[in-house]
Amino acid sequence: MRDLGSIISGGPAVIHHAVGATGKHNKVEIGHEFILPLTEREHKDLHSGAILNGFNRKEFEKFFFKRVWRELFYHKDIPDEKILDAIMDYHR
Repeated sequence: MRDLGSIISGGPAVIHHAVGATGKHNKVEIGHEFILPLTEREHKDLHSGAILNGFNRKEFEKFFFKRVWRELFYHKDIPDEKILDAIMDYHR
């Protein structure tokens, strides 16, 4: 995933776990799937709210996860549909 580069800027990426590595939704483990490759700066800015521009954090993460999903689909490495549904349904 890091090899994709930041989903926002394309820069060198670290992994952001949107719901934590052990996150679940509706009893479906999504923690290691609901991830975003971000630069170190973007990762810090997301946690501080600096790059949200008024968006709800989870909606922001889902928006960018859809971009990641398209890239993974292109490489035929997409998560199970049940996991994707749980991620898209996630709200906090």
